[in-house]
Amino acid sequence: MSNRMHDRNVMTNRIHREQGFTLIEAMLSSAILAVGLLGLAGMTTLSFTRNSDSNEVMVATNLATELVERMQFNRRNLVNGYNGINLTSANPALCTQAALTQPVARGDCLQWQTRLFASGLAGVQAQVAVAAVGPVGLNQNNIGVTVTWIGSSQNTIAGGSAAWVPGTKRVTVNTMIAPE
Repeated sequence: MSNRMHDRNVMTNRIHREQGFTLIEAMLSSAILAVGLLGLAGMTTLSFTRNSDSNEVMVATNLATELVERMQFNRRNLVNGYNGINLTSANPALCTQAALTQPVARGDCLQWQTRLFASGLAGVQAQVAVAAVGPVGLNQNNIGVTVTWIGSSQNTIAGGSAAWVPGTKRVTVNTMIAPE
């Protein structure tokens, strides 16, 4: 009996000595959780910013490929109808194709210009270059459509902190269009 009593006293003493240990464990686990959540918050901010950047690139790429597709349907008038298109939001009346001699190219330019300036890209500009390549008789043209805009980019400041500042972004779509 006394042996049982002794074991019980030993257990009671051990329990009394370890009462604060669970509080220390809880505080330590809370600190670790807080550090993890702070890291997660930083990554969330970074992912939202990168998601925004990728969305802008997707919009610009879609706009550039849209004009290339329009040009493929009017491939006989590439040089006269599309070469030298230079659209800027500062001067939106830049579709200069003649309405009588290049009605399809002018319509394509005006529609593309409307979509370009309604895209939500800040300071958007677009240029088109058409250059004949290969032997003259093959009538092949190299097409370059460039969309430029002001986007956000990350700069690291002395001390390791990062700031988001405006930067020029550019998407260029190059392709070859040949007659059917």
